[in-house]
Amino acid sequence: LRTMHLSPDQLLVAAKIDYRHDLSVAELAAAIDDTEVALRAAVPIAETIYIEPDIRRKPAPE
Repeated sequence: LRTMHLSPDQLLVAAKIDYRHDLSVAELAAAIDDTEVALRAAVPIAETIYIEPDIRRKPAPE
């Protein structure tokens, strides 16, 4: 999680978040939207939000 004040009333938030790995693309998009809504409700000055889902891939078989 990284934050930066762009002005006294404006906060930029960047976060890499580990979501459940069994989510479909639509479910993941909805989860990201829900995260943004919750963050803005908790921190109203968080106007610019970047969320990167942490996608873990299974290692290739040897």
